Amino acid sequence: MLHTFICDVCGLGIQDTSTKGVHVCPKCEAEMRWDLGGIGIRPGGYNHVSDSLAFHPDDIPEHRRMFPGIEVTPDGRPMFTSPKQQERYANACGFDKRSQRIRQRGRRIA
Repeated sequence: MLHTFICDVCGLGIQDTSTKGVHVCPKCEAEMRWDLGGIGIRPGGYNHVSDSLAFHPDDIPEHRRMFPGIEVTPDGRPMFTSPKQQERYANACGFDKRSQRIRQRGRRIA
C-alpha cells in the first residue's frame, strides 16, 4: 500500500510503502508529515486506522451492513474516530482487548 507524505515547508508530496521512521523532504530537507486525507481521515481529534482489526476486502459489503457507522479503507482496515468507538467495535466482534505492558527503564510495568 502506498502512503503519501507532504512537506509543509515547500509543498512537495511523495509516496512510500513505509510509514516507519521520519520522512525527509528530498527538495528542502524538512520533516514530512503523513497525509491521511486520501483515506478519509479528518485532521484533528482521534483518528485511528486499525491494522490489527483488518479483514479481507471481499468482506467490506458485509462489514458495512453490520457496522454502518464505521468507515473502512479499500484494503479492509476499519477507521475509528474515538477510543470508545474502537472499544465498542472490538467488543462487538468478540475481541478481548487487554492493556499493553509498558517498559520503563528496563523493567515491565503492568
